Amino acid sequence: MFTLFLVLTGLSAGAMIAGFVLWLTTSGRTRRRSGRAVGAEIMSGQMSDEGETLAGGTVFKGTGVAVTREAELSFAEIKGMIRARRPEAIPALLAVGGLLCFVLFGAVALWLGLDDKLVGTLVVLVVLYTVGRILVGFVRA
Repeated sequence: MFTLFLVLTGLSAGAMIAGFVLWLTTSGRTRRRSGRAVGAEIMSGQMSDEGETLAGGTVFKGTGVAVTREAELSFAEIKGMIRARRPEAIPALLAVGGLLCFVLFGAVALWLGLDDKLVGTLVVLVVLYTVGRILVGFVRA
């Protein structure tokens, strides 16, 4: 049983990763910035969305390039896509469903693998509560 839930956890992780990658490639927004200020931000580890020059003594000679990709989607938008039977909902459903299954199957595998069933039961209860809250939020959206 333990091996079965480990395999299911791995498959869920694969579905989650595939969903996030598809989601970013199909509905993401790409931002490209370059210049000295970007190079200073990268070197200091303080990336700024507005491209401001940062204080703090960071010295950078040359040109930096930053490429970011963002995608966001609400539960209400996902539900609207499902109702309209739009195929753009598939990556989001893979990502969210994969994440929920990953957490749930991982908790059950942990429960089966631990000798102390009390700790395993508490972990499973916390995961069930969290998954339930997420599903209630999805239904209410």
